Amino acid sequence: MKAHYFKQVLISCLLICFINLIAFVSPVLASDKVVNVYFFYSQTCSHCAQQKPFMEYIDKHNEEIKLYAYEVSEHPEKWQEFLVQHQIKIAAIPRTLIEDKLFIGYSEADGDLEYNPIYIGNVGYKNQIVKAIESELGHSINLPGSTVNYQIPWKIVWLPILYLFSYPLIRKQLKSETNKRYWLGGAIATIIISLFLFLSFIPEPAIKEFARGLPFPLFVSTIALADGFNPCAFTVLIILLSLLTYTRSRKDMAIVGSTFVVTSAAMYFLFITIMVLVGSVFLEKYGAIFLLILGSIITLAGLINLKDYFFFKQGISLSLSTEKQVVIGQKAGKIVQELKAGEANKKMFLTALGGTVLLAIFVNMVELGCTAILPVVYVTSLIQYCTQNIRLCYVFWTAIYAAIYIIPLLAILLNFIYSFKSSRLTEKQGRILKLVGGILMLFFGLIMIFKPEFLIFG
Repeated sequence: MKAHYFKQVLISCLLICFINLIAFVSPVLASDKVVNVYFFYSQTCSHCAQQKPFMEYIDKHNEEIKLYAYEVSEHPEKWQEFLVQHQIKIAAIPRTLIEDKLFIGYSEADGDLEYNPIYIGNVGYKNQIVKAIESELGHSINLPGSTVNYQIPWKIVWLPILYLFSYPLIRKQLKSETNKRYWLGGAIATIIISLFLFLSFIPEPAIKEFARGLPFPLFVSTIALADGFNPCAFTVLIILLSLLTYTRSRKDMAIVGSTFVVTSAAMYFLFITIMVLVGSVFLEKYGAIFLLILGSIITLAGLINLKDYFFFKQGISLSLSTEKQVVIGQKAGKIVQELKAGEANKKMFLTALGGTVLLAIFVNMVELGCTAILPVVYVTSLIQYCTQNIRLCYVFWTAIYAAIYIIPLLAILLNFIYSFKSSRLTEKQGRILKLVGGILMLFFGLIMIFKPEFLIFG
């Protein structure tokens, strides 16, 4: 099988998945709508008094329903316009209009759909009003004292499964590293799109209920640990530790490495704290627009990282440039020289530690392009989570975040102390880190744009 044929097969597989995606999405999009409900009532009507709190509950607990409630004596022009528009001669109330379905009166009892030609409307049985709304939405609604069984779009899971069926057809061609990346890239794209669409088609009440049920500590731990697998931070720490092997002292490596990691945690804490203070102001004032902008930036960063998986450091990249790595290498080399001199002069040893602190500060300033993305997602959720003792809440969770963030760095440090040999971050390892980071950024970016309800944890 030649290379061009391999690409044809791969494109065909993606095309088949795309066609199935369109076939699945079309009916779902068609049913994804806001249902307008018009309710006319009177303060002196007993049936209206029964129906009004029920309609208000439906409006409050179902975001896809928009209730327009009018008291007929307070809004006579709206009432007359309604009567004329629907050619109603007997102005009896309550009246309920659900899109094009008219109901007259209200009864808590269940009944069949009965049309009354005199009043030009269906009898307002409670169950028929609910059925009319659910029919328009295409799924169940949240009712007083009931548990809603939301329709989950499980069929969309077949899309990535369908793509994976292409593996036996092109298995021989996947021995090439380039072809592996292409095929894996197609699989990742299919999974991301499928997962995002799966989440997009779940009703908002179900999303909020699920998100609020997730413990905030689990969210913080997950995103901080994912953020900790940062190729920029890994590169710098490995450069420093590799040079420290030439001191032939595990003690010096442990002290200097720990100083670098702890300083990085402190810088990260300060960096996120500033983000929280600034973000809380913008989120309060601009809300949805601010989330849209942040989501777009994070999505773009995710796409750039995914690009690096296929075309490593070609074009725009969120990696440390060769020039910056040279500068960092020179600073790290100077620290090693000071450590060697510090064997006879303690002041030089302290100078080396000071240089390590400055290096960590410099690196954290330089690598903001690598580190600023996932913390934005954390900050957005933190601002919404902290409603009491706000400052203490911000400080506590950000300290937890910074502590978890440095766990991968500590793992690298311990590995160097144990093995005590020079190493480097290979291109393959860098690609994998970029791939994982890109997937997370792309996912959270799309969530912030289209489904920010998922960021309301706890």
